Amino acid sequence: MLGLPQEFSSDFLARLEQLRIKTRREYAGLGKGGHLSPRRGSSLEFNDYRHYSLGDDFRFIDWGLYGRTDKLYIKLFAEEEDLLTYIFIDASASMALPAADRKFEMAVATALALAYVALSSGDRVMIRVLAGEGAKPSPGLVLGRHRIVDLARYLSSAKPAGELDLAHALASELVTIRRAGKVFLISDYLMMTNSVTRGLGLFTAANMDVTAVQILGAGELDGSGLDGDVELVDAESGETVRVSIGERERERHHQTMLRLSREIRTFCFRNGLHYVLYVTGADFHEFFLRAVSELGLVH
Repeated sequence: MLGLPQEFSSDFLARLEQLRIKTRREYAGLGKGGHLSPRRGSSLEFNDYRHYSLGDDFRFIDWGLYGRTDKLYIKLFAEEEDLLTYIFIDASASMALPAADRKFEMAVATALALAYVALSSGDRVMIRVLAGEGAKPSPGLVLGRHRIVDLARYLSSAKPAGELDLAHALASELVTIRRAGKVFLISDYLMMTNSVTRGLGLFTAANMDVTAVQILGAGELDGSGLDGDVELVDAESGETVRVSIGERERERHHQTMLRLSREIRTFCFRNGLHYVLYVTGADFHEFFLRAVSELGLVH
């Protein structure tokens, strides 16, 4: 449908339109929208009082408060603006392996689902691909649900390749962002944990509301296909190692993968970040719609 992944049925899109992004902070946007802004405006959301000054509009005087205090106070209301949503996708070589797990395809589907939620709510979205090759120039911040087609076209041109220094890549992206907002980082996070935590920490230090989405393959989790004497090749560095793999080694591999995942999840919880894990092979629709809260969304 319109160049979107096969998971995007009309029913799924309709259900995405019922969701919206929820933030733990208030951010200034670029236009009118449905999120409270730190700026004061004319919405129906009461924000604060201040003393009446000559020239203030009498319509905003709280006459009930005047009757109790014999002083004039003006009601202040919160401004409602759009939310700037930034989505980053890891396109390093590890996201393409194992090929049967379709990790990168699922990362793209997740990114587009999040983008559609934001665009349907009147928010602005920017998607960036980290590492990889072949990606066309990014459309930048876009507005309007019809722009999901442009984002899908942009992501369809990207192919996983090469290595990714996550902290360095995110630092480079951060300097181009002029307004804080909501951040989604989608990756398998199969890298040094300190690079992950430093990268995520950059955005929390910049007052961003961050959601870490980890995508792992069902095959890579259980080590299926690894048996006997095999040569393992690091997809990103090219380094090779010969090992003998049996049932015990596969179980050790499985536990190591789970431990790395727990470390990232624990870091997120301790630092006020959202975290969610998707293991490919599970139904994508069911995952996304059941993980609404973990993703930082709301009905």
